[in-house]
Formats: sequence, structure tokens, C-alpha cells
Amino acid sequence: MSRTKAPDEVKPENHERWIVSYADMVTLLFALFVVLFATSDANPKKLQQVSASISNAFNVGILSGENGTSPIFDSGAGLNPPFDEIKSRNLTSISRTVNDFTQKNNLQSAVQVRSDKESITISLQDNLLFDSGSASLKPGSQDVLKQVASTLRTLPNAVRIEGHTDNVPVNAVDYATNWELSAARASTVLRFLTDAGGMSPARMSLAGFADTKPVADNGTPEGRALNRRADIVIVYSNQEALPESPTPAGKKQ
Repeated sequence: MSRTKAPDEVKPENHERWIVSYADMVTLLFALFVVLFATSDANPKKLQQVSASISNAFNVGILSGENGTSPIFDSGAGLNPPFDEIKSRNLTSISRTVNDFTQKNNLQSAVQVRSDKESITISLQDNLLFDSGSASLKPGSQDVLKQVASTLRTLPNAVRIEGHTDNVPVNAVDYATNWELSAARASTVLRFLTDAGGMSPARMSLAGFADTKPVADNGTPEGRALNRRADIVIVYSNQEALPESPTPAGKKQ
């Protein structure tokens, strides 16, 4: 006599799957209220720490107003403009300021602004700042540096002063090689920007490169003139990389 197989037991339907979605919603609401509470604190130092933490976590920025009282959802948005946009505005502002000054003083060929992925560079030809073989500022060059300093003071970035020469050996008693001359000129510019230009020394650094980083051909007088320069480099971190901008503020390099 054959046995009849008992039907499989029907498992009851799970009616608690909504808990997963509910838990996610509660977590997001909790995070929202933590952010709102943190940004309501009028302590700008704490706000900066919170903003940095959130920016690192989500790879975005948080709006911060004066005195740390920042409305996250001000004007319907809670995120900063993209880093590229911010630095593009900086480049435009710096280029406009330098352009206006150089045009008024007929210095277009002596001052240029260029950018790459990591920095904005204000390049000053050496005959604008120094006599041949000298690291002392020429009369009138201070006006150029003061104008540059007034722009740099509005930016939070680190600034590096670079001295560059051509490949012709230096002919000066005070400097044995172009290395010493380039470093001395960079030091002179840095000291002026901090002492007379009001820039914070903590943001500043300098480097002397002699003829190791030419921007033009040293085989021609015009190329050597472009290579003899002092560069004021506004540095951006890797996270805030600036798109390359091949168009300089002055004439072509």
C-alpha cells in the first residue's frame, strides 16, 4: 500500500521587511539633525572641524557663513560650488587684477599669469624687479609687488616664491653661481611681501632653481629674458587641483 506524501509546509510570509527601509530613514534623519545641530553652534572653529569631516566623508563642501552661522540649505543648496569652479574664479580674479595694473603701467610683457593642475603662477621678469646680477629691488618694482600682495591676501593658499635664471654664468662678486643669485632674489621678494605687503610668513616658502626650469629656449636672447624671472606660485592641494589654463594674463610666454 503506497503512502501519500505530505504536502510541503507553507512558510509564513515575512511582513517585517519594512524595518530595513525604516532603519535607513531613521539613520539619515539622525545624521541630518546632527549636522543641523553642529552648524547652529556659533563657534567657527568647531564648524570648520565639522565641515572638514563632512567634506571628507562625502567629498563635497559645506557652506559656511560669517561667524560660523551657516545655513546648510541656504538658497536651496547645501554644497559649495565645485573646487574647479572656485579656483577658476581665483584665476580670473588674479588675472584681471594683474592685467589692469600692467596695462596702466605698460608692463604687459614683464608680468604674466599662468596656471597648471596644482597652482596659479604670477611670473615677473627679472628686469622688472632687479638689475643684472643683483638681488636688490629696483625703484618702482615695489608697486608691482604691493599690487600682487593685495590680491594674495584675499586667498588662504600657501605661496611659494621661486627664483629662476638663464643658463649664462652669473657675473657678480656677491654670488658665485646662478643658484645663489636665484635663491637671493626669491628671498628678497618673499621678505617684501611679508614685511611691506602684509602677508603671513606662515604661508610663505621660497626656492631657488637657477636655470633648471626654463620656460623658453635659452638659445635666444628673448628666451633667456623669459627664463630670468621671479615666480609667485599660489599652491593648491591635490584635492583642489586646478584645471590647466593655457592662456596667460599678459602676452604669450
